[in-house]
Amino acid sequence: MNIWLIQVAEPLPITTGARKMRTAFLTDKLTDRGHNVLWWASAFSHLEKKWIFRKDTELNVKENLTIKTLKGVGYRKNISMSRFVDLRIIAKKFKRSAPKMPKPDIIITSMPPHNIAFEVVMFAKKNNIPVLVDIRDEWPDLFLNHVPKKLQIFAKIALSREFFMIKKTMQMADGLIAANNPFFEWGLNYAKRNKTWRDRVFYLGCKENHNPDNKSDRIFGLINDLSEKFVVLFMGTFGYYHNPSVLIKCASKLIGSDVRFVLAGAGEFFEEIKNKASSLPNVKLPGWLNQNEITTLLQHCHVGVCPTTHITDLFPNKVFTYLSAGLPVISAFQGELKDIIKKEQIGFYFPPDDADTLSRCIEELHKNSVLYEKMSKNAVKIFTERFDANMIYEDYSKHIENIANMSNNSINIKYGNEK
Repeated sequence: MNIWLIQVAEPLPITTGARKMRTAFLTDKLTDRGHNVLWWASAFSHLEKKWIFRKDTELNVKENLTIKTLKGVGYRKNISMSRFVDLRIIAKKFKRSAPKMPKPDIIITSMPPHNIAFEVVMFAKKNNIPVLVDIRDEWPDLFLNHVPKKLQIFAKIALSREFFMIKKTMQMADGLIAANNPFFEWGLNYAKRNKTWRDRVFYLGCKENHNPDNKSDRIFGLINDLSEKFVVLFMGTFGYYHNPSVLIKCASKLIGSDVRFVLAGAGEFFEEIKNKASSLPNVKLPGWLNQNEITTLLQHCHVGVCPTTHITDLFPNKVFTYLSAGLPVISAFQGELKDIIKKEQIGFYFPPDDADTLSRCIEELHKNSVLYEKMSKNAVKIFTERFDANMIYEDYSKHIENIANMSNNSINIKYGNEK
């Protein structure tokens, strides 16, 4: 089959050691199963905030994988008018470019961004192409969190076109895919219908990486500093929902102990965190790491933290990476992740931005070796059973094939082409 994937915020698999996320995992499975994939992406790196290409570019990565990047204006902050404009430009470019390309058998578009997903679904419906919407976040609902409560009703009126687009996108999609159950229910609520066989939850998951990078200078030096220490890890984007500043507060409380904090990543709050950590010898900030560097670092860590400064039920990518390495998880997120942590006994919950509770959780795992070993074993078990990307994306690929085949058969019957 010819399959289009639309995802503008993930790292592209065009450099050695690039960190793979959902679309890259799905791409690997689909191409391994013999399909041709066209990945529509942005020419701007969402994670690194820099240009990948300076113009619209089409790149043949391998025989059955092509990446087509569209150039917007770029942006410095995830929540900003410049990002809104950037995504709107990409959406319009997709609308102009898609009709010029050979039609695919099926399209899977990520959501957010909602404006690109809207244009993708409109194109698919116009051309009788089955389309799935893969829900990763609750846009544009989340925009309201950045407005004072008294003004939210006016903000919703101002954003009425955005809410119209998300409603139409969910209602016109042939199937809804979601990264967790709360997102799935959110999507169905907008679609105003019951679940069908085309709708599924596929967790983000991750793959175990068996290629550590022991030659990286920054990793080599970092590991030497962490020798015989109890290491607490944060990994990811220093952004609005994943601001790790609470770990700086914990580090201040735990100076003098053999607990060390590694905050690996980058983002709009990186410089602020760096300044706060400058006087703390128990905090290390190695910057953005590639996949092999992460694998090496994980071998020397003990606990993974998922902080947030807001009440939200996101299910961040980093959870799966922590679990794959047997790290108990300490998380401030609500909803499904909080429930899984409690039910499966793989770590602790702490209230958002509560440094006192987080510090106590860290010390409990540090000092109670029996509890630590139990939670570590549970982490490996649940990863193997539910969150291994090999299993998740094999099932996801088969689901895509089933929908495409069913849709193609329906078209053949409709036009009298049945055999």
